[in-house]
Amino acid sequence: MAKDFECNLCGSKKASKVPFRYLFKERYLWLYQCDTCMLRSIWPLPKSQEIEEMYAADYFTEANSATHHMDTDYLALLNNGDYADGIENMRKYCQAGSILEIGCATGNFLNALNKVGYTVKGIELSSFAVDYAKKNFGLNLINKPFDPALLNNEIFETEFDVVIMGDVLEHFTNPTEAMQLVQKILKPGGVAFIHLPGSLNLLSSKLAFFVYKLTGKQKTMTIPPYHLTEFSGNSITLMCKQSGFSKVLVKHDIKHPSTIPLRGTFIENLIKKSMQYPNYYLTKWFGVAGDRINVEAYK
Repeated sequence: MAKDFECNLCGSKKASKVPFRYLFKERYLWLYQCDTCMLRSIWPLPKSQEIEEMYAADYFTEANSATHHMDTDYLALLNNGDYADGIENMRKYCQAGSILEIGCATGNFLNALNKVGYTVKGIELSSFAVDYAKKNFGLNLINKPFDPALLNNEIFETEFDVVIMGDVLEHFTNPTEAMQLVQKILKPGGVAFIHLPGSLNLLSSKLAFFVYKLTGKQKTMTIPPYHLTEFSGNSITLMCKQSGFSKVLVKHDIKHPSTIPLRGTFIENLIKKSMQYPNYYLTKWFGVAGDRINVEAYK
């Protein structure tokens, strides 16, 4: 049992250690699974200053899969993105109105939405990204953490038709508090789009954890601990409902086997790659065990 552990979702102090950890700043940060609600969280959490440093300029400008999540730098991916599909999808839910993107990075998607007539706001922790958005797109983003201190200052209750959280909720130290705030700032009938990684839900991850536990070994990651919470479809649904959302829709998706990152040993990579093929069709056919979780949460 982790000292002082408390589940962010249900408040339970009872959790089981998962054989997965980060080696960060010469200390181990372990993944724990709550015995009550099954939410998986890193413990102990990095300090606030350490988290801010993780999202400095090099997070956006360096391409290094050993320390970051990509072989192409994040800034290039953002600048080369095609946002037409995102705009078309947005119009299915909101023809016009106000949109907030939390963790909006350099503001590329907000810029595209603004050009077609939406009223947009963005919140981003990285000062580098905020400066880039202002210089290149004229967007004045909120350069603060997304927390209750923003309420009735930079953002207001029932202000937004849509809130977008793309690959961001897993980075929060208090994701439940974040979802409660999202619920407050949405208009009645408004929707939050939440996109989450779910790689630990894959068949290969479940097999790996079983083997690690059986042999007493641990999976140690040496990249910074960007993901502080690991979600399943059930845990994000419970979090949304406990935060006051009236309806929650969850859809699993999965990366094609040719696109998955491989950072393990030769044997680990071989097993991961080979198991991704049956997993790919399992997810496509039955909508389970995907490495992407797409959520629509309605107020």
